[in-house]
Amino acid sequence: MNRYLITTADERSWKFDCPVLFLGEWCRRYDRKHVWSEMDAIVADPFGLEPNQKSRDIGYINAFAGQILTELTEALNKFHQTQHCERYWNIVLGHWLQRYVAVAFNRYHTLDQALKTHEVAGTTVFEANDYSLATTDSLSFSRACNDDAWNHVLYAKILNFFGNIKMELDTVPLRGISGFAQEMKPEAAGRTISKRFLWNVANNILPKFSRKRDAFIINSYLPKIEEAKLQIRLGQCPQFWQSPVMQSLAINQEKRMRFSIDAENHRGFEQFVRSELSETIPICYLEGYDQLIQQVKSLPWPVDPRFIFTSNNFDTDEIFKVWTALKVEEGCLYFTGQHGNNYRTLLGSMNSPEITTADKFISWGWTGGVNNIVPGFIIKTVGYDPCVFDPKGGVLLIEVHVSHLNDPNDSYYEFGLYQEDQFRFVESLPKHIHRELIVRLYPSFMRRNWFDEQRWKDRSSNTKLETGVTSIKKLTAQSRLVVHSYDSTGILETLSLNIPTMCFWRNGLNHLLPNAKPYYELLRGAGILHDTPEHTAEFIASNWDRIGEWWGSEKVQGARKAFCGQYARTEKHPIRALKKLLTQEAKRT
Repeated sequence: MNRYLITTADERSWKFDCPVLFLGEWCRRYDRKHVWSEMDAIVADPFGLEPNQKSRDIGYINAFAGQILTELTEALNKFHQTQHCERYWNIVLGHWLQRYVAVAFNRYHTLDQALKTHEVAGTTVFEANDYSLATTDSLSFSRACNDDAWNHVLYAKILNFFGNIKMELDTVPLRGISGFAQEMKPEAAGRTISKRFLWNVANNILPKFSRKRDAFIINSYLPKIEEAKLQIRLGQCPQFWQSPVMQSLAINQEKRMRFSIDAENHRGFEQFVRSELSETIPICYLEGYDQLIQQVKSLPWPVDPRFIFTSNNFDTDEIFKVWTALKVEEGCLYFTGQHGNNYRTLLGSMNSPEITTADKFISWGWTGGVNNIVPGFIIKTVGYDPCVFDPKGGVLLIEVHVSHLNDPNDSYYEFGLYQEDQFRFVESLPKHIHRELIVRLYPSFMRRNWFDEQRWKDRSSNTKLETGVTSIKKLTAQSRLVVHSYDSTGILETLSLNIPTMCFWRNGLNHLLPNAKPYYELLRGAGILHDTPEHTAEFIASNWDRIGEWWGSEKVQGARKAFCGQYARTEKHPIRALKKLLTQEAKRT
């Protein structure tokens, strides 16, 4: 049967008087169920979810992004009349480039698969001659990946690239819209008067005591008081540096027409990625780059820092990245720290720019694979008291929100399966335990279009929800057991703090590198990791009155310690140890 293709949730592109094919579940917003449930519609099969295919796709994307980086280095140097090395540009835009290739890969092959599998009569494309896919920076690019209009324009470009496709193309004008509008970050309105005062002191007074050779530490992942202790041990006045708001420019199409990399000598997907680079590369790397350089040169940061260290700003902080890349080319040492879990466990994780561009990368315990890895300890929980939980408390189920749509596979479809697993877990708990359950939604869930709270109320109205108002630390202290619903940083935190922990997720260990699987098997054998929501609930029910005894058993503690020794090691004197580690590496490098 011929069907009309719908590529996004923007209903301006829908047809209601004929059979339709939704390209993916992202087209069917939960709050519009009363509309799409009445349509003669099917959903195309999700793309890229087979474990072997995932592994192949991730490997290909990483390798291809590396090729593009080399070509982009030459093209950007020519455009800006500079001579920066590839490492420089990898620091500046490596994360964005990997995401761009992954997004293009997903949209291209998702559309190609649907057209090859279904008979498509037509689709709607937006008339968008003035619409640009270029965003302000890499953070706004990630957010644009969730935007219907932005994706609609991208799908239209892919259809145009495919060429002779036998389908009707209807057009809808995009009046007054020239591109994705970056959502503004809200001010920290929740700060108390005392906190605002302290923050003003940190930003306006402390920099007066900064010296040009001070180590530059920004967002180390340590609690602020511990970060201050580290800087005092380094013999410098504590600073709590923040990048200023980046000044932005409008898109300049005339300049963009002068920027390109070779696409003509390539075919298929690889030609498409290259041909769209000049259209999609963020403004801050092209027409806004000169202004960004000027802003970086006006920073009050150390002129000749002893070293640079961050565990966070290497991804989307454009000012920090450019400043760091310039300092690195001057010979400054660049150290990065682990940001959360999945390093040296998740497929493809070892190609992250914070690893490949740093002089030294400080892990949370693991070694191997790359010469610049330095085994450290879990920085995020420094200063936390261990074993803070309530043996007579309830169960805390920690949720995640739907991810940005920038994965090579259909992460939206996968999240639907994840959501169903959460419902199955709750429904499998005995009533007396369910009454003591709190489901903690990820705080930023309201900025997504998944409608988490409404889904929970519709499916399980008597389940207690915590929407991110109460801190996770306080919720954990009130619980006898913390259950993690995905392979998360939270697991490393609660295990390292010796807090009773269980976790479950679908597809077992398929997402892991081979070297990580034996450590996760230890968790599985001890009853910490479970393969199904039902089995998790059953295990909890069987051990409800003896959670403390189970957790303190030799088998569980042995598995916990072995796992943490690799992925969440703790340190008795963490600030002293981190100072020694940073200074020793500075001497060796």
